[in-house]
Amino acid sequence: MYPYLRFVRVIISKRFKSKKDFNSQEEDTINLMVMPQDIDPFLELNNGRYVTLLDLGRFGFGVNVDITKFLKENNWSLTITGTFNNYRHRLRLFQRFQLKTKILGYDENWFYFFQKAVRNDKTYMASLVKFSFTSKNGIVLPNEVIKAMGEKYDPTKVDSWVKDFTKNQLFKK
Repeated sequence: MYPYLRFVRVIISKRFKSKKDFNSQEEDTINLMVMPQDIDPFLELNNGRYVTLLDLGRFGFGVNVDITKFLKENNWSLTITGTFNNYRHRLRLFQRFQLKTKILGYDENWFYFFQKAVRNDKTYMASLVKFSFTSKNGIVLPNEVIKAMGEKYDPTKVDSWVKDFTKNQLFKK
């Protein structure tokens, strides 16, 4: 089941924080705890639940940059188009951790988030998330989105390691 109570808590708490710029390189952080509904038979945070909790981080980031207003003005929404997840350590029942989210940038086709689950300054899980803005006509390319933001379009700013993941995507056009 989707963690609606956590979702509401994240949204409400982020509404009262000072807003950041969409292109800010600062990490946005939410504090979480591994709850009984999050665990697998090994009493650790389930890998599928990690992915669901990453949603909370992205929604929190969205509230923090006030993306809803921008989306409404342009009649757009957001969609995840791919993820690469790397799991390193186990988070056990009732352990507290932080979910950190930041925007990495964009290339000619996609925008990228980097998210990680951190406990005691140790990264337990990390995820590269590829996403897109969408309209009723389909995907809105970054050059159009950046233009609507009033920013200068420069798809070369994204790091080469991010581009390497996109080159090796499973689904080719």
